[in-house]
Amino acid sequence: MLILEDVLLVSADRVASCRNELRFDVDEIITRFEQAGFSRKEILVAMNEVLGAEFASLPDIPRLH
Repeated sequence: MLILEDVLLVSADRVASCRNELRFDVDEIITRFEQAGFSRKEILVAMNEVLGAEFASLPDIPRLH
């Protein structure tokens, strides 16, 4: 059985590196969708739904609601 603390344990350095890489792409995505007429709130909700669905199928990802 997976313990929540074990599942959530990740390298802080790798998370920081990943965050830095993501930041460039996310900024571009937000700008692109704002230019298409979507608000930041709409973009946030849509991205949250898409990311949630993308990771929902992974068996070792905890469901945090």
